[in-house]
Amino acid sequence: MYHKIAYPCANSDDMKALLILLMAFPLFFPSYAQTQPQPAPQLPAAKHPSILPDSAFQSAFSAAIEAVLHDFPANLQHITGELVMAEGEIENFASTVSPPGAMGCIITRYHSVVDTTASWQARMSSHEDFGKAAGAYHDLYKRLTNCYLRLPDSTLIFLKGRWEPARESISFTTSTLRLDTGDPRYRDVKVELELLYQVSDWLVNINIVSKRGDDEVGGMPAL
Repeated sequence: MYHKIAYPCANSDDMKALLILLMAFPLFFPSYAQTQPQPAPQLPAAKHPSILPDSAFQSAFSAAIEAVLHDFPANLQHITGELVMAEGEIENFASTVSPPGAMGCIITRYHSVVDTTASWQARMSSHEDFGKAAGAYHDLYKRLTNCYLRLPDSTLIFLKGRWEPARESISFTTSTLRLDTGDPRYRDVKVELELLYQVSDWLVNINIVSKRGDDEVGGMPAL
């Protein structure tokens, strides 16, 4: 629908000439028409971290794992958040570092006379269906083998481990990875990817620990 605009100082002939000029202007000056502001494109809605493009997911995932590994020499002090639960000789704290898609992350501290180390855990997913859980478990293992620790001299130390395939007949499966370095600060650090059946769901967790075995800290000897 067009609206008639009144020009008090122009007659009908003037109006016709003006309209012809306006219509012809882009034909003689095409560059002007091309440089006019265009409507802003509609950007897609932001996606949840768990459905980021694969490269972005891996980058964020690797950065989170590296941040945790970097803080182990400080016993995870720099990434420890608020106290969540205290029970006996164990305290659970929120972790300030979380991989994309994680359901929750905690740091556990022990107050044993023989062990004052801290451990980090991320609950990555929960599935009623074993097939989906096993797929998530396998995918995370591949992602962990692409994670590394960058040393001050820019050397990259990748996680290496042994893949333990999941089987529905076994309620608990763990694949363990370690940093391939002789640095004594990371000698006892290991990354455990676990798949376990609990109540009615299959859970996929990542545990990063530096706790030594009882035979190394004066506890009961290993059998």
